[in-house]
Amino acid sequence: MKTQDLIGLLASDPLPTHKPVRQQLAQPLAWAAAVCGLLVVLVFGINPALSDMARHPAFITKMLWLASLMIFSALGLLRLARPGLNAGHTFWGLSLSMLAMTSLGLVQSLQATPGTRADLWLGASWQACSLSILGLSLPVLGALLWALRQLAPTRPALAGAAAGWMAASVAASLYSLHCTETTFTFFTAWYGGGMLLVSLLGAALGARCLRW
Repeated sequence: MKTQDLIGLLASDPLPTHKPVRQQLAQPLAWAAAVCGLLVVLVFGINPALSDMARHPAFITKMLWLASLMIFSALGLLRLARPGLNAGHTFWGLSLSMLAMTSLGLVQSLQATPGTRADLWLGASWQACSLSILGLSLPVLGALLWALRQLAPTRPALAGAAAGWMAASVAASLYSLHCTETTFTFFTAWYGGGMLLVSLLGAALGARCLRW
């Protein structure tokens, strides 16, 4: 085949174009977050005092904390979904965000009287919180791992861990519409513990599902 013939053949049958990485991740994330929100409404129910709680300083701080986790995990996903890129400062950002809430929790615990510290850490829903966040995260984690499989991550475990943090942050934010807890100690122990479980699950699944 002559060179000009080859050029003409390639021009008549161009390679398919792909959506930007941001869009390929955002669309399944949006659908899965909607499913997660529906589960919160149907399974857990919305806190009837949410309008008042939304003005509580602890609630506002928690939502800002969860927003920071979502931002850092999103930045990591956008990098790790591309071949050859590392996580950058993603996990440093996630670690600092967790450290900030942990510090608030420890300060709050130290300022409390010894007889009330256990109540600060356990709250009224410690048995359900972490497992609820884990369960609500599964649709989002599944959607993100599916989207990552359509891309080209070369660090599958790290990509899975970032997907886990994103899924857990979204789930925890939506779970907050139900949760009645207002202490930093509780957020540190049970929100943080639940999100860490999802991140570890994401890393384990990513190492298997995203391997080339």
